[in-house]
Amino acid sequence: MIRGLGTDLCPPARWAHLIERFGEKAIHRVLHPEEAAYLLRGNARRLPERMAGRWALREAFGKALGVGLDGWSWKELRFLEGRLWAEGALAERLVAQGIQTLHGTVSHDAGLALAVVVLEGETPSH
Repeated sequence: MIRGLGTDLCPPARWAHLIERFGEKAIHRVLHPEEAAYLLRGNARRLPERMAGRWALREAFGKALGVGLDGWSWKELRFLEGRLWAEGALAERLVAQGIQTLHGTVSHDAGLALAVVVLEGETPSH
């Protein structure tokens, strides 16, 4: 059963500015260390676009969860090689809410990054 659905758009220009101003620190503040390392190994020219996608994914996840960006650690959500998963306290929270599977996708076009997240799980008991 679908327990949550979220979408978000983010312009890469926003991340280009943040990366120019704060360097890699901006990336490490948002991403899980493994996810940050993966992005930093890639094409530096595409880094703002790829970060915009990761940020949109976190926004979409928060919308799907129904809490926005508050009350969970952004670094506990990872998106690598097309797979989305949670760890730590965030994973425990999802289990407690009956959410078993996370789906996420990111796309880039026309100066925007788009992310969609679907959360699946048990039917909630009343």
